[in-house]
Amino acid sequence: MVALVRRNINNIWDAKEKRFCHPGFETTDTYTKALSMVSMYFENWIIPKECDPEKTLLENRVARLSDYFEAACIAGPWIADATFDTKLKSKYKNLCSLCDNSASCYTGDKYYGRDGAILCLTDNVGDIAWVRLDDVLQYFKNVEANKEDYAYLCPDGMTRSAKTDNPCIWLRQPWPVIVARNKVAEMAVNMIDLTINSKNVWKNTLQDLLAPYHSTFVKTESLESPTDYLRRYPGFLSANDRATCQPSRRVRWCVSSDIEDQKCRWLREASFVYGIEPVISCIQESNRISCLEAIRDQRADIFVSRPEERLEVSKKRLKPILQVTSNKKNDFNRIVAIVKSNSVFKSFKDLKGAKACFTGYESWNSFVTIMKNISKDNWDCSSVKAVGNFLGDSCVPGILSVKNIDAPRNLYSLCTTDMNVDDDINTLSCLTSGRADVVFVNLKNVRKEINISNTESSNLTNGKYRILCAKETEKGKEEEMCSLTWTTLGAVVAHENITDLRYSEIYSMLLSMDQLFGTNTKGYTSAFSLYGIYDDHQNVIFPVSNNNFFYPTLNETR
Repeated sequence: MVALVRRNINNIWDAKEKRFCHPGFETTDTYTKALSMVSMYFENWIIPKECDPEKTLLENRVARLSDYFEAACIAGPWIADATFDTKLKSKYKNLCSLCDNSASCYTGDKYYGRDGAILCLTDNVGDIAWVRLDDVLQYFKNVEANKEDYAYLCPDGMTRSAKTDNPCIWLRQPWPVIVARNKVAEMAVNMIDLTINSKNVWKNTLQDLLAPYHSTFVKTESLESPTDYLRRYPGFLSANDRATCQPSRRVRWCVSSDIEDQKCRWLREASFVYGIEPVISCIQESNRISCLEAIRDQRADIFVSRPEERLEVSKKRLKPILQVTSNKKNDFNRIVAIVKSNSVFKSFKDLKGAKACFTGYESWNSFVTIMKNISKDNWDCSSVKAVGNFLGDSCVPGILSVKNIDAPRNLYSLCTTDMNVDDDINTLSCLTSGRADVVFVNLKNVRKEINISNTESSNLTNGKYRILCAKETEKGKEEEMCSLTWTTLGAVVAHENITDLRYSEIYSMLLSMDQLFGTNTKGYTSAFSLYGIYDDHQNVIFPVSNNNFFYPTLNETR
């Protein structure tokens, strides 16, 4: 990476109040994306750190660029959220004023990206451009341009003519390398070298496994540690050294197990390298309830809660700020009532005196809501008492542990010792064994057990079981109409008094993580998998569906 300037800049102090050509905060180019924070390195070198407590870290970055440069073109999204992006660009218009279309300042702009930043400079629109050296050399090779008009701005504050064969470099990114444990390193080198240089038909397969992109393998002269290797590249290790604001803006992320703590720490390191701010700090508690209490007591900032913990979230006066959702319809949690196909129960009113099994709060609350709507004024103020009077022998797991509730005996008389909260399969066995007349379960978790799909209305029954609907259904809307309620896969919760500024900061941080680490990509392997299997474990911090091809996303709650 180099800073190419016009001849009106003779030293680093001349850069102030000049016109800046920037390739963009976010690009689709893998090389640049992997070094997305290199522009921050340059900015931090020449512009004093700004820590206005009334602005998010991102806005502080944008504000200091706006104050330092007279004008700029930083096309493309500054943040993935379009609303926030528009607000920032409206407030700091001079950072879009050099763009070919200053009103839009978007990805398609003439001066967006690697080539765009060079054009911005050579079209005499800007005075200084932050660009890749190979792009500069290729430009001068392809285009007749007078190199005398340009120079390289150097980290020592001086400039060097663009005609030089020894340009001053701000940062170099190392080539990808193959690493191995010390004990097997020499053996690995010999094996790879022997295979790549052989005529074996499967050498290309090995090459693809080691590097899923077109590459040439170069044998190192000597084996060295990763740190020694990285020291060869000026600026690379120090690129991660950046001043932090005081008081700290770090986000304390609560986790409840050793495996979650390990994943959280990996996420922290990966996010830091990619320049995601604020930096996260992993706070481990002994269990999930303790994490919710840590948020309540403001010893932690965020926690990824599960649907069955919504009652605890509400009790502790916490606030969901993001929902964990899926683009797949089947992956939402849908609470339904299931009866046998030959059951005499045709509606919820028919369930008077029926034996029922619930999975816990989610399914219980869904049933109570439906019955309140049906019964209108004929429903007791105490839902526990009303359900106890309405149903026969039943099982509501965990009802005896709820404080200040005197549960009628028939609401737990069907429970067995292995009836746990949120155990849909065990709850379903109440029906399949004949102990209960109706069960309230998460349809997603029991589909395979009862062979009910959601593709056709006829499939809401499979000959043995059917879903009891609260009202008559319209064709094509059967599952939505027959679902008592639906919930997302989880939620990121925070303290109820979280400020708008703090919310915005955490939201943009999680959005960046979601973009970088939350999807499957072809070619380069992602540095981290936010939602995937971690160390052979599923559902670590974030929920994962029963199949391995599912990745959730984060959606704004506010």
